[in-house]
Amino acid sequence: MKKIIVLLSAMLITLSVTAQVDVKFGVKAGLNVSQLGSGTYEYGDHSGDIDATEMLLGFHVGGFANFNLGPYVGLQPELVFSLQGGKESENDETATWSLGFINVPVLLDIKPIPNLSVFVGPQIGFNVYKSLSNGDESYSGSELDDLLSEGRTKLNAVDVAAVVGVQYTFIEHLTVGVRYNFGFTPSRGVTDEGKDAGQSISGCSHRVIQLSVGWLF
Repeated sequence: MKKIIVLLSAMLITLSVTAQVDVKFGVKAGLNVSQLGSGTYEYGDHSGDIDATEMLLGFHVGGFANFNLGPYVGLQPELVFSLQGGKESENDETATWSLGFINVPVLLDIKPIPNLSVFVGPQIGFNVYKSLSNGDESYSGSELDDLLSEGRTKLNAVDVAAVVGVQYTFIEHLTVGVRYNFGFTPSRGVTDEGKDAGQSISGCSHRVIQLSVGWLF
């Protein structure tokens, strides 16, 4: 992860020096509405569906750099902590998955009219926090890993997603935006032991709606 961040920083510095583009920096924070999507599992000759979780409220906070490449286009890389996940309810009990990611989106900034940005681009996320709570029981970190490994499953540490959203800038500094992060990689997987036993999981990817307020410097 550190190598990716250093490489991204070097690329952005080079871009700003060689292209002499207008660069603005900013911070942002806001609300997450997230879930883990539906999926399927296979175990030998058995297979079945995994239902999407219920929505979970979380938050995000981070910073960004906006490179103005022209009157109608720009580039906006970001570094954002995002708390996301979902809830599963069964027999009057609710299990809550709380997953913290350091997300690094690199977004094309399309500017159809002044002060309005339409963002689209890829995002890679790295899991830095995980917990599962169910009633009075709670598991996190390696303790959660050990619990999941009993069923030969695990939480995947890397998430690759697509991002699309819009943002409006007021008084040249205050930004308000909404975006949707659509994960491509499964949030859950199986251990090597599970693979040897013929287990597999597909789908169950992250779905996150983000409402943000930011400030441009």
